[in-house]
Amino acid sequence: MLPDDGVPSPVREVTLDAACPVCGAAGLQMRSMSLDIPYFGEALQTTVLCRECRFRHADVLLTQQGPPTRHTLRVRDAKDLSARVVRSSSGTVRVPELGAVMEPGPRSDAFISNAEGVLHRFRDILGFLARNGNTKPRREAARAALDRLARMIDGKEPFTLIIEDPYGNSGILHEGARVDPLTDKEIRGLKTGVFTLELRPGGPRARASP
Repeated sequence: MLPDDGVPSPVREVTLDAACPVCGAAGLQMRSMSLDIPYFGEALQTTVLCRECRFRHADVLLTQQGPPTRHTLRVRDAKDLSARVVRSSSGTVRVPELGAVMEPGPRSDAFISNAEGVLHRFRDILGFLARNGNTKPRREAARAALDRLARMIDGKEPFTLIIEDPYGNSGILHEGARVDPLTDKEIRGLKTGVFTLELRPGGPRARASP
């Protein structure tokens, strides 16, 4: 997804001398586009595609890498939902009120969206868990989280949006966002894995791929 206020360049496409990590087919295609994102500066958006099995992986890389940071925004109303969000494949996204965490991993795509768009991504996974969770408590926890998430999307319930990136390639563009450096201990604690949801209250951790 491209930012509405970003300035894109023409798309370039090249064939990589590499095999698909899923099906092993040769000749992956890589599409790249330069972007000028307000506040974040120049960035490169890349998408790697396999024409055989449709494997796809996208990323956003800032050309001027920043220090390890945590961006925190308290979303209080519908206006704050429009806050611009840049999440690279190395970024961890959290909504503590839901116990929801989006972690980097092999199938974890980068995106440029806004705070509301982040909630919609969490909603898609919660909807899957509400229908297909392997235990009744897990399905009930997902349905309860969906109800609360709907109020957040409507701007009726405040929530906290946190993005942590050890490479400084992710962030939140909003005057109310706080930016803090990550300590070495915090950087070591950032996980690399699949999309994770910790359903509350008292729900077990559920894992699903994005």
